[in-house]
Amino acid sequence: MKRVIFYVLMLPMILGMMISCSEAKTDAKKLEGKWNVTEVKGEKIAKEGLPYMEFDMAQKELHGNGGCNMFNTSITLDDNDVSAITIAPAAATMMACPDMTIEDAVFKAMGDVKGVKAGSSENEMVLVDQAGNVLLVLPKN
Repeated sequence: MKRVIFYVLMLPMILGMMISCSEAKTDAKKLEGKWNVTEVKGEKIAKEGLPYMEFDMAQKELHGNGGCNMFNTSITLDDNDVSAITIAPAAATMMACPDMTIEDAVFKAMGDVKGVKAGSSENEMVLVDQAGNVLLVLPKN
């Protein structure tokens, strides 16, 4: 009986640790390289030609594709908080595509980014707003 009680009490604690590990802050410089955008504000992107972001942390630049148009912008890091990152408004090409919904959501979310957290695996990062809400889920390309 004591063993059952022990396991019942330990289960919530173990689950809590697992969840908190997936939301751990991480160094924004780990964003170096190319990442697909598979989720925007909780909505999965289910289409070919996923939007992507390619971070150049040395130059503090970001370029990629929002789903239709190519974009370029700069990023700002915070020396006092390694997980802090801000993305400046992007300059983008102006092609008209049949569905601009995903691109509009990606660009809006980029403007709200204030930090980065570890994703559900070592090959995934999550961009978050000031309150820690998930904006963009980025698996490594």
